[in-house]
Amino acid sequence: MLIWFSAASVLACAVMVAGGGMGGMAVWLAAILFGATTFPIYSISAAHAHDHVTTAERVELSAALMFLYAVGAIGAPYAASVLIEGFGPASMFWMVSVAHVALVVFGLIRMRARPSLGARTRFVAAPRQSFLVGWLTGRLRDRD
Repeated sequence: MLIWFSAASVLACAVMVAGGGMGGMAVWLAAILFGATTFPIYSISAAHAHDHVTTAERVELSAALMFLYAVGAIGAPYAASVLIEGFGPASMFWMVSVAHVALVVFGLIRMRARPSLGARTRFVAAPRQSFLVGWLTGRLRDRD
């Protein structure tokens, strides 16, 4: 999923650059596409990382992910501002595209380096609800 979302983000950046001169509605639609493809990437990355660590390593992993996110949140706007000043507004989306292409390449390399997880458990949908609602509707998780 991470590779697909990153590839979709590259496409969204291209749409954003191409739609920049097409008027307000095109920019809004391109921005929605851009947001829908880029915002889930951190969550997908964090979920994937947590799949590959033990329970004892989860706190350190979360701290490392938040630190790296903060480094990117500090460095990327500065780099984007330098690029925008030198090359114009579209250069920010080129920078984001380069980062996503690097993520796609990294993901493809890691897919070959690490074997896939073994046996998987079946997904069980368990919507969030209070005990009372679960009892009233007969949808309790721990039914034996």
